Amino acid sequence: MKALCIAIATVLAMAITPVGAQPSITTKQVQFKKGESGATIKGTIKGDQIIDYKLRAGAGQSMVVQFKPGNPSAYFNVLPPGSDEAIHIGSSAGNEFSTELKAGGGYTIRVYLMRNAARRNESTNYTPDIGIAGDVKKSQAPAAGAAAVAGNAGPAKWDASGAVKCSAGSDKFDQRCGFRVVRDLPRKAADVWIANVGNGQADYRYLHYADQKFSGNDKAKLA
Repeated sequence: MKALCIAIATVLAMAITPVGAQPSITTKQVQFKKGESGATIKGTIKGDQIIDYKLRAGAGQSMVVQFKPGNPSAYFNVLPPGSDEAIHIGSSAGNEFSTELKAGGGYTIRVYLMRNAARRNESTNYTPDIGIAGDVKKSQAPAAGAAAVAGNAGPAKWDASGAVKCSAGSDKFDQRCGFRVVRDLPRKAADVWIANVGNGQADYRYLHYADQKFSGNDKAKLA
C-alpha cells in the first residue's frame, strides 16, 4: 500500500510539473508604468519552454493574476521569495489567483505547458493580467505633508494620484483638482478622494467604487 501511495504521488507530481529534464527557462522582469499598479502581458511558449515573470511586492500588499491561455494545457504557478514551493498551482487551482502577500521580496509567475502538450511540442499565446496593490494601512508612505485619514481629509497613504478636470459649482470644468486612490483589487473596489476647490479649504470629496457603481459622501448627482 505504501508503494502504491508513493506511485500515485509521483504521477500527480508529474502531471503538474512542466516536462523536460533540462527545460528552457526564460526570465523576464515585470515593469509597471509610472503611476500604475498593474500590467497586461502578451507572450508565447512552445514545448517544454518555461517563462518566469519576476516582480517585487511588499508584505501586506495584494497580488492578483488573471491568466488567459490560448491552449487549455497552458497554466501558471506563483512562487514566493526564495522558494520553489508554489503558493498557486494553476493546473489544480485554476487561471485566477488573488491573495494578500505574507512576505515581501521577489515573486515569480511561472508560465508553462502541461506534459501532454509539451511532449507534442505544442505552442500557445497567452495573456496574464498582473496587479499589485497595498491596502490603506500598509501601502508605501507618501511625500511629507500628506493629510491624515480623518473625517473628510484625503488618505495619508495611497496607491495612485494625479489631477482631473473639475469645477467650483458650475458646469464648466475649468480647473484641475488633485485626487488620490486606494485600491482593493481582490474585491475589485476602490476609494477615491478628489480635492474640493469650492470652499478653499484642504478637504476632499470622497467616492467609493464597488460592484461597478460609485457612491459618494454627499448628495451630489453621480453621472
